[in-house]
Amino acid sequence: MRWAKLTAIVFLWGFFLCFIAFVHLWISVLRLPHRWEIISRLTRSLTFLLSRILNLKVTVVGDAGQLERGGYVVISNHVSYLDGFVLGSIFSLVFVSKREVKKWPVIGLWTTLCGTIFINRQRKNQLPSLIAEITKKLRDEVNVLLFPEGRSTNGERMLAAPLRNRSIIVPVTLTYKSVDDKPVSAANRDLIYWYGDGDADFVPHFWKLLSLGSIEVIVTIQPKIECFRYADNSAGRKKLAMDCYNRVLGRPVEPGPSLEEDEDSEEESTTLLPS
Repeated sequence: MRWAKLTAIVFLWGFFLCFIAFVHLWISVLRLPHRWEIISRLTRSLTFLLSRILNLKVTVVGDAGQLERGGYVVISNHVSYLDGFVLGSIFSLVFVSKREVKKWPVIGLWTTLCGTIFINRQRKNQLPSLIAEITKKLRDEVNVLLFPEGRSTNGERMLAAPLRNRSIIVPVTLTYKSVDDKPVSAANRDLIYWYGDGDADFVPHFWKLLSLGSIEVIVTIQPKIECFRYADNSAGRKKLAMDCYNRVLGRPVEPGPSLEEDEDSEEESTTLLPS
């Protein structure tokens, strides 16, 4: 089973890699607008097929159709690289990822062609360029997926891009329900959860994952958050981060304006969501 799945994935990935490269050339020659909107929709098709090969059974609760027009920021909890397969099969997205992925063989080229926004987590002074790139993608009517609790950068500061762009944030909650028809528990969750930080850890974990028969996951679309309601300063980001945190956890968000005091500082703050 594992070798059959791996063969199908490699073949499919190789085909789409060549196809996406051709589409980029086609867009450039014809000077078509909205390059990344086109690419993100093609990436969604690939991710959907990959999720079928892995037999991911995804149930969506809520209105996923609201993201069809693009230009939203999708924020989610994050427990595994499978999260990208799950969400990418439902929405047209570009991802935000650590810069190291760009150097991985084949995968680095693929993610670059798909418009992934890379973060250099060693240089936090490059945050303005990150914000600029996210803003550019949003204005190109592309949905951007953020996992704010990731180790790549500070979760709260990552919200500066949607805040300054006055974007709409759509929080979603991922809940893995079963593995091979058995409820996810402490005994089997590590088959799908991944805590590694490199290809050395990824390869053996993915090999074990290929042996699984099915994985059931529920994606809950939470009420959207409108960034124009928040002040564009440190206090506003903190209020926005807390509201996103509560939305993803399914908690009610307390009404009221964000704080007006500008408390920008160089201090490190907590990450947005728990791992």
